[in-house]
Amino acid sequence: MIRIEHLSKAFQKNVVLEDVSLEIEQGNVIGVIGPSGTGKSTLLRCINQLEIPDQGTLTLDGRTIDLHRKNKQDMLYIRRNTGMVFQKFNLFEKKTALENVMEGLLTVHKLKPEEARQAALEELDRVGMTAWANHYPVHLSGGQQQRVAIARALALKPRLLLLDEPTSALDPELVGEVLEVIRKVAGQGYTMILVSHEMAFVQSISNRVIFLDKGHIVEDGTPAQVFSNPQNERTREFLSKMFILTQPEFII
Repeated sequence: MIRIEHLSKAFQKNVVLEDVSLEIEQGNVIGVIGPSGTGKSTLLRCINQLEIPDQGTLTLDGRTIDLHRKNKQDMLYIRRNTGMVFQKFNLFEKKTALENVMEGLLTVHKLKPEEARQAALEELDRVGMTAWANHYPVHLSGGQQQRVAIARALALKPRLLLLDEPTSALDPELVGEVLEVIRKVAGQGYTMILVSHEMAFVQSISNRVIFLDKGHIVEDGTPAQVFSNPQNERTREFLSKMFILTQPEFII
């Protein structure tokens, strides 16, 4: 069981998250949906301390960490046990795909170079990128870069995988290849929190779906409950607009 409790974050007077608590069963995929600017990405960034929340704790494998405190040992523990996939890949431009995947193994897990290389090659193979191992990001498509980013996150063998809009920066024709990799990873039993506007994908891959609005969880249930019978008026309004926007007559 993974627990996030009483997580709050404000940027000056703008409250982005307010007393958010969440329990995640091992192996579950939690889909997080909601309007832009409602705290979805901030939630992920606070969990792994890329942003320091105003309050909140993370309990992982029985260890409870005060996320508001900057503690080197706690931060290292979080880095070793969580993986993050960003919207815009965040690959090192001057490192090859292989070197990007090796980086965390060398700096966080302190593996020897040959051990890190073998582990990185295995992860690149998992996402179908072995043939591009020695290519630099500039020579890869957006979909290929995101697959390398997923391999980099998986190489750390994370207890919790955080995915922040992993397809939002991709051209439409490249979205499918990345979603297929994420589906494959989910099928291998990884615990995941997925923030996405790909409603059909969230519905198909998640064990639970959370609707976040103005920094609060206002809906939490199975995909069938949230998408077919939402209880909150704000959720119904949001999903009706998303549904309308995906109809053929609205696609330009």
